[in-house]
Amino acid sequence: MRTTLSLDDDVAKEVKAYAKSRKVPIGKAVSDLVRRGLHAPLRTRIVNGFHVVELPPDSPPVSVEKIAKLRDELE
Repeated sequence: MRTTLSLDDDVAKEVKAYAKSRKVPIGKAVSDLVRRGLHAPLRTRIVNGFHVVELPPDSPPVSVEKIAKLRDELE
């Protein structure tokens, strides 16, 4: 289905980076990301005004190195 979307500048930048890193068109990237979001099994709660994702107990730990790597991939 063909449609027109208005995305915030920061979101458009991330979608373009996602599409480029996977060598797919932007439309496919948006579809993939929306699909993932719609089927995400994650629950969130608000702690001191911040949305916190409740991860499953068997989730691997998130290290500073992993966050830096992911950040670098988006740039």
